Amino acid sequence: MRKLSMTGVLLCGALVAGCNGEEQEPSGQVPSAGAEAFESSTRQAVASPALEAALTCIETYVVAGTCDWEHWSELYEACDVGAHPELDDGHFLEEVQSDNCTVVSWPALRAQLLSTTPLVRVFDSCDGDSEVLHSASANGCYPLAQGVGASFFEVAIGKSVTLYAGAGCAGDSVTVETDANLCETTFASGASANDAVRSYRIQDVGAPASPYRYTCSASEPACVENDNSRLGSINKKHTVKVVRVTYAGRTTPSLATIRNNVRGLYDFFDVASRGQVSLEIVASQTVDVTSANCATAKSQAVKKAKSSAFLTVYSMPSGMCSTSNAGSRSVYLKGGLFRDYAHEVGHVLGLAHGNTRNPTTGEINHYGDSSTFMGSNASDNYNLPQLHWLGWTKKEELQKVNAVVDNGGTALVKLRPVGGNTELTSEQSDHRLGAVWDIPGTDQRLFIAVPKPRLNNTNQIEGGTVMVYRAPRCVGCTGMAMGTLVMARFAATTVNEHEAHGLYVKPVAYERTPVQVDGKTVYVYSSVTVSIRR
Repeated sequence: MRKLSMTGVLLCGALVAGCNGEEQEPSGQVPSAGAEAFESSTRQAVASPALEAALTCIETYVVAGTCDWEHWSELYEACDVGAHPELDDGHFLEEVQSDNCTVVSWPALRAQLLSTTPLVRVFDSCDGDSEVLHSASANGCYPLAQGVGASFFEVAIGKSVTLYAGAGCAGDSVTVETDANLCETTFASGASANDAVRSYRIQDVGAPASPYRYTCSASEPACVENDNSRLGSINKKHTVKVVRVTYAGRTTPSLATIRNNVRGLYDFFDVASRGQVSLEIVASQTVDVTSANCATAKSQAVKKAKSSAFLTVYSMPSGMCSTSNAGSRSVYLKGGLFRDYAHEVGHVLGLAHGNTRNPTTGEINHYGDSSTFMGSNASDNYNLPQLHWLGWTKKEELQKVNAVVDNGGTALVKLRPVGGNTELTSEQSDHRLGAVWDIPGTDQRLFIAVPKPRLNNTNQIEGGTVMVYRAPRCVGCTGMAMGTLVMARFAATTVNEHEAHGLYVKPVAYERTPVQVDGKTVYVYSSVTVSIRR
């Protein structure tokens, strides 16, 4: 959603109440009072006792004047920031790095971190940056008072909204799946929808049948369920608007350069999604802003762009913003690095950050996972838990091992490197992209995968390296949900077992071929077989 503070994003994880869908309002007619009550109860659910405790802990650092980058690692561990996606989505870290975690700013920052703005919001102006007239999150029909003057609808990815000219979700209508500027939207009859919507219905976007959208039956104990409800919205042609933001005295890449960067990103998506995601650039626009303040400039650009695309890419003037960031359907880029495009748009698609953990000390290295663009370093792809969450893997490519290891057995799984996430060949029919263990009694999983077939110039991950990731199942999650933590990392040639969350993993075989690169021998791995036990 468009609020630049990112308050329109609801994040879910294992320790956040209300993220498993149990507290969702049932579909059907929902009166206005009921919608308001649901919003209130949702806010209370997200502010769980554990989250309140974390915020209280952070406040002690605020009062002491140590909510800053120098004390970040200490604060992160002491306040259990990593257990709460509301705090670990990158926004809080950005505020700390920008010296905005102060006594003066804390009340507003705390409100932003707690915000669970509903999935659909109704505004009174066509630029979507004005007074909120109504808001709702559950599927169902919602009334708007006569004369309310609705002119803009924010629609989260995964939801569709049907706008009606009549009360009770009846009469002339039009359905939208992206943010809708009603000044440019008409009902089926051709009549303008601006100031004419009297009710609206929220529904989930259905996902058409595909080998990448599957269900696991009771007779398939090795099947790994995908609980992402937004696959139908993610895996399709994306409409994209490119906005070049200019300011006197600063430079911004040309529209042609920005468009080429977007095309390069979608070339990557085409391969990684195996043809499920494609691109349609619907508009390009240059907007001039009058402030050198990053937040003010973004707000001005949003109002001038009035975008209703699936994704809006704002290229900001050089030196104006300290970091790139993302909202619900928009990204704001400080430069032209491919990694920044892939990282920020990954947030829009529902990915959170890729962190690493020192297995000896337990210390968290934020953004430290080079096997995903959702870290801070150069990468080749997203990591396997994130590829699975996006719906870019098939049922037969992952193997759940609970049925074996939870009963005292040892599972043997032959893994092929993820690489660019290309299709399995006929010769790889017994290979898997990953082994998965659902951690009993939690909403968490371990993914065991081999990110790369060989060392290249992108990063320092050797071919055949095995990584064990912890990731949430995230049933019913929205927003930037799929964050990961590397629990263990080791070479295919090691002879030792490696522990991760009570699971023991050991490479027992591998297949590799030597090649010469600049006079040096580099091994290209085609598979690594691992044993897995509890």
